[in-house]
Amino acid sequence: MSRPRLTLIVNNDVPCGEPGAAAGQKSWSNQFDPFALKAAAPDLWSAYFRARFRSPREVALFCDVSFQTALNWWGAVTAPASHIALLVILTDPGAAAFFGDELARAA
Repeated sequence: MSRPRLTLIVNNDVPCGEPGAAAGQKSWSNQFDPFALKAAAPDLWSAYFRARFRSPREVALFCDVSFQTALNWWGAVTAPASHIALLVILTDPGAAAFFGDELARAA
């Protein structure tokens, strides 16, 4: 016995009649250029760390990384990995707004 299959048919030529389903929202990939975001990441993180911490040593202690790694982030040489991004987002309620403001300012 075969399993029933769900088929989704999409027609983008016909507008949706539901309120609040406007086509104003573009996909995230159309709002952010992934390559540009990756290229700007070291500068964004450097600005964040400089705004929140007094020195690379404090960054190293908070993120549990070597002083050299924190110095690289501080100087915008490299950007942190995803687990550090999660740490920052989960511990600093203003982090998302900071990065949003920085991206808006750069645009």
